Parts: sequence; structure tokens; C-alpha cells
Amino acid sequence: MAIPILGSQEYAATMRMFQQMIEMENRTCEALAKEQATIRNPCNSNDDTVVSSSSSVINSWRERVVQWFYDLIDHLGENRELTFIAMNVLDRYTGCCSSSNERLYELQAMSALFLAVRIGGTGNLALSQLVSMSRQPSIQEKDIMAMGKLMIASLMWDQRLLTPADFVRFFVDEMARSTSMTQELHGALMDSSMYLVELAVFDLSLARKRPSNVAAAAVMAATTRLQACHHPEAKADLASSVRYLTSSKFGDLSPLQRRLELLSRQVPDETSDRPHIILDEHEEDKASVYSSTVLPLLPMVSDSDLTTL
Repeated sequence: MAIPILGSQEYAATMRMFQQMIEMENRTCEALAKEQATIRNPCNSNDDTVVSSSSSVINSWRERVVQWFYDLIDHLGENRELTFIAMNVLDRYTGCCSSSNERLYELQAMSALFLAVRIGGTGNLALSQLVSMSRQPSIQEKDIMAMGKLMIASLMWDQRLLTPADFVRFFVDEMARSTSMTQELHGALMDSSMYLVELAVFDLSLARKRPSNVAAAAVMAATTRLQACHHPEAKADLASSVRYLTSSKFGDLSPLQRRLELLSRQVPDETSDRPHIILDEHEEDKASVYSSTVLPLLPMVSDSDLTTL
């Protein structure tokens, strides 16, 4: 069954909503620039095992943390978009640190996840649960509390974050209503696009991009995949979707699309416990610089958010 096509008034309302989303994203970019200009280095480690935060070691830790976030969030029954939010906090906070070590990075990751679930999820995550999952026996509840307070004090929290998944839902739904796309094709395009934006969280290069751009590139990549396996009539609807995205003011999406396709091809075998570091094109010997260039989180938080379990 085809999805009803939008009338002119509905289409205008949809475009107004899209403009509001972009304006909100622009405000977060401005807040990010201010945060990066004013933030001070909050990291003070007494551990002798210190490595450069731009090293491949950090990339390996980061990727393992992303997978752990997804696994734990699935276990808790939370929205998988919380992984993007938690990594947003972690990347921004560690981006202001000149060096790191494994224990400190794990503590920062646990604190970022706790904040994300407390503020953006159900809050159904106790500090005792996190501590029990740590590989570092020296990490205690008080350490997570202290790190969480440092994150609150160091980062900006007065802008709401739109995730790539928010934009994927908008793009795919609008495309479906602008064509004769069937429910089946709509579902396939949504699932494939969501998979790609979830995969994008693993990659530092994509973490630097606007959520709207990552989402648009993901839908483009998903459309390319689906065009290869559907009938001609479905291809026409998908081609209309491509025209919609390329006519939007995103610029050239092809580099992001290629990056997503590269990432999806390098997903390791499920039986492997090795991370799949994705190096920049033409820079295979250079790890991505570990800097914070993603967007701020949700509403304002305070110390009380950490002290109430």
C-alpha cells in the first residue's frame, strides 16, 4: 500500500518544521564554537601510563566504548540514540584533554553514559551497576559522581541536541509522502538508514559532522543499496528521494556517503573481538585527531541530577 502524498499545505508545514530543525542545529553549532573557545582543560591524571589523545590507542578504546554503550543500552531497554548522546558528551569532554590513560578514559565513558541515561533516557541506571561492569577495580561510585560533576561544570548544556536519527525519520517520512512509496519500501529505507547512522557513531570523522548531514548521507547510501534490489517502479521513487536530498542545502554529500559505505564494509565478523578502526581516506598511517567537534546535548543539568538515583 502506498503512503498518501502530502498536499501543498501539508508540504509547507513540513518544510517549516524542517527549517526549525535546521535553525535549532545552527544554534547548537554556535554554542559549540563558544564552548570550544572557552573550555579549560579539566583533566588531571596522576597515572604514569599516559598516551597521546590523538593516538590509535584512543581510537581503539573509543570504538570499544561505543559497542559497550550499544550493548548496555539494549540491555537496559533504552533508546539506542542514547549512544550518540553519550558519545557526544564523551567526545566533547575528552576533546579538551591533552592526554589520557585507559583508567581515566573508562571513567569518563562511564560518567558520560550515566549522564546520558539520566537526562535523555529513563534514568533507570544506578551507579552500582556501572561500577560492577568496570574492568578497573579502582573505579568507585564516588569517582563517577566526581567526573560527572566535572563534565557538567566544563561543558555547555543549554542547547537541545537533535540526533542523526531525528533527521533520518524526518527525511524518510517526507520522502515517502512525496512519492508513491509503499509501506514496505518505506520501512526498508528507514531501517537501512538508521543502521548507517548508528554505525556512524563509531567513526570520529563522522562525529565531526552535523547530524543533519550524516543523516542525509545515510539516506543517500541506503537509497543506493535499495535501488539495486527493487523493481523499476520502486527505483523511480528512490530516485525522487535522491533528487529531494540533493536539492536541499547540504552541499556535496558524496564524501560522507562514501565514508558510510566504507564503514559498513569494514564491520568485523561477529566472532571477532578486534575493533575496526576506520582511518581517513588517503591517510592510512594517520589516526584521526581526537578533538571535540560535535554538538551540545540536552536541557540544562545541575549537580542534583547526579546525586539523585
